[in-house]
Amino acid sequence: MTPEGQPKGKLVGFKPLQENYCYYSLDDGTVLGVKPVMVKVFRAVGPDGRTATGPDGTPAYFYQTQNVTQVLTPDEYKVMTSRNLQE
Repeated sequence: MTPEGQPKGKLVGFKPLQENYCYYSLDDGTVLGVKPVMVKVFRAVGPDGRTATGPDGTPAYFYQTQNVTQVLTPDEYKVMTSRNLQE
């Protein structure tokens, strides 16, 4: 049973093509890395059971993600980024 107001959808399989961190410099000098990781993807289904679409006709999706974080010192971030540039 779907709770009232929650969209209905069909579970869709997927495979990650890229999962990259975004890095933020905090006021205290810490570097925070955040990466959303997809957990589940659903293709939205309308009340009539057909695939729901957006205004432009593309299929509508909703999804669940998990945020993965890294907390780095500025020096750790510099070392990590210099290694990535050398590869």
